[in-house]
Amino acid sequence: FYNEVINHMEKSKKMPKGYFTTGEFARLCGVKKQTLFHYDQIGILKPEIIGSNGYRYYSYLQLSTFITISMLKELDIPLANIKDFLSRRSPDAFLDLLHRHDKLVDEKISELNWMKSFIKGRIRITEEGIRSGHNDIRLEHRPMEYYIITEYSGSSDDIDVYPAWADHIAYCHQNQIYSPYITGGTIAVDGGFTADDYEYSHLYTKIEAEDITHTVHVTVIPPRTYAVIYSTHGFEPMCSMMSRLLDYAHDEDYIAGTHFFEDILLDDLSIPDTENFTVKLALPVTPKTRP
Repeated sequence: FYNEVINHMEKSKKMPKGYFTTGEFARLCGVKKQTLFHYDQIGILKPEIIGSNGYRYYSYLQLSTFITISMLKELDIPLANIKDFLSRRSPDAFLDLLHRHDKLVDEKISELNWMKSFIKGRIRITEEGIRSGHNDIRLEHRPMEYYIITEYSGSSDDIDVYPAWADHIAYCHQNQIYSPYITGGTIAVDGGFTADDYEYSHLYTKIEAEDITHTVHVTVIPPRTYAVIYSTHGFEPMCSMMSRLLDYAHDEDYIAGTHFFEDILLDDLSIPDTENFTVKLALPVTPKTRP
């Protein structure tokens, strides 16, 4: 049959009906011609017909093979392994291939869903940082929140804080916790800061409910109200801002919580120097009970 097709091609100088040139088949598959040339060269997808003039022609039936090859590549299967499968293809071998990689597809979907959730979380944080105004105080009502919290007993020096942050993040990763939220720190209202310096009492990572695992202790904070203030000048104004929040709570007749929460909204992913980081300081507040 193929010899008859080739003879017809040579006589008519026309492409056989139902076949595609390399360029046409490449466009149909959404790839460059060089991809088909490479597949031909390594022997995983050869043209169904090659004329005496060297022209290559693909059948529409080969589209299914191309789609399967592309799917296997998306699962990070090497072309050499794909070639090995195609060299011994059979219905049973194909079924076995599908069963073996069905789990890989589920894992990839789960990974992509996590990546999307991570990106959406970073979008929310970054948008909040962009919208924030320096030194403005406002009330923020938060729903129930979930935290991974570790105690911190070092000094305020970076030489102590940075290794503790690294240990905290390593602890989260060991327990399969990969949160889009930057690690934050709590500062005790009573004795945790002076006019010039402050020390963390805990380090924390906020997580979503669906990220909770059975291998890590999670601190659940019920819905509550915070007085929040933003610094677009990094950490330098934190001490004065803590005093401002306490004054605000007193003036507005609120009972202040026991700890401030410090979150970095815009860090070195978007700001080149720490002096211009956007930092959020939050103080839990509760209205006083009036007689």
